[in-house]
Amino acid sequence: MFADIFKLGWRNILRNKRRTFFTLLAIVVGVMSVIFGRSYVAGIIDAISEATVKLQTGHVRIAQEEFLRLERIMPKEYMVTGLNRLIPSLAALPGVTSVAARIKFNALLGHNEKNEAAVVMGIDPVSADKSMDISKTICRGNYFKNPGQGQQLVIGKKLAEELGVTVNDELLLVTTDIDYSTYALPFTVAGIFETGFSMLDKHVLYIPINKAREMLNCGDAAHEILVFLEDPRQADPAARRIRQELSPLDPRRTIKVIPWQENEIIKDTVPLFETTFGIIMGILMFIVGLVILNTMLMAVMERYQEIGVIKALGFKNREIFSLVLVEALYISVIGSAIGGIIGGTLAAIVEKNGLDMTEMMGKGVFEKMDIPVPFFGKVLYTELTPAILFGSMAFGIVIALLAVIYPAVKASRMDPVEALRSQLKV
Repeated sequence: MFADIFKLGWRNILRNKRRTFFTLLAIVVGVMSVIFGRSYVAGIIDAISEATVKLQTGHVRIAQEEFLRLERIMPKEYMVTGLNRLIPSLAALPGVTSVAARIKFNALLGHNEKNEAAVVMGIDPVSADKSMDISKTICRGNYFKNPGQGQQLVIGKKLAEELGVTVNDELLLVTTDIDYSTYALPFTVAGIFETGFSMLDKHVLYIPINKAREMLNCGDAAHEILVFLEDPRQADPAARRIRQELSPLDPRRTIKVIPWQENEIIKDTVPLFETTFGIIMGILMFIVGLVILNTMLMAVMERYQEIGVIKALGFKNREIFSLVLVEALYISVIGSAIGGIIGGTLAAIVEKNGLDMTEMMGKGVFEKMDIPVPFFGKVLYTELTPAILFGSMAFGIVIALLAVIYPAVKASRMDPVEALRSQLKV
């Protein structure tokens, strides 16, 4: 009899094609929406972590304790010294892909009659580009045409517009060194970068680290060293090894070695985003669940007369209940599979090609996003995982089956005569 119920259930969903189509449609759209939504949120969270690691923390960050405490005002004097010996030893550690030293300070820029304040980043053009991909954001000119030669800089697009400069123009940088003596140096604009975020494009420029050291009179020192690893999950063991390397140079333990997971931005911002997007996804899944539930409920309720006829032919209560569940199982599995294929395909396409947010939101929105770190770029990518794909499909099946339990129980307990005379009331 059990096999007959499966055969009858399959015939029933094929018999009323209109009802089956709309029930399937609700499940397909629901599962597709959940898959794309969850993969999109996962992509945003991944972009936040990746951008923060690339531009601010590295997988392991090394800096003086006082510099970290006063980082918002960018103190010049708290630096890690002896980099000529330290960087090669760090680069030789197992699992390390690159090591980038950086100097950060405030400066006044001058061009003709215009002056603007800016944040100057002193970087090694070659090693920094491996980890930060600065060259990919160049919209005009070049990324340090001949690194190490001449006094070149790369400037944010908005900052360049404020100063009225373009490629090959000359800028005068004025700052104070670590002894608070004024120092000025002319630079030629090699390239202009554009990330789409106001904080970088309007306030930041990059110069070679040797010129930054010259301006600050700090020798072979830097404010921070960013270490990048093959496997980001090994940041804690790598930090312990780096502390051992530093112990002879830092007997007072004033230098902090921070894995990226312990960085304040990662610890504070990522959980906030996860919670926010988790609530949004919870609301989406609740709405999808209600739609599927309502559709499945109505699909059973409108069959009260049909179920009365079946009961009059001798079907038992448990057989009616099983029949309704089998039909719901067929529809939910088919609908979830189709929704999984469509939603997974869409998510995979966006994961490969990205979604240009400037076209969706307008360039003006990004220009106003004056945030300290570009948490995600102008092009966003989804992150489709097997857990998201199959978990969302399972969600569609479970919700559909749960939706029919109550009407299936009511249907199985109906009196055949009453079912033929009146509607099923829940």
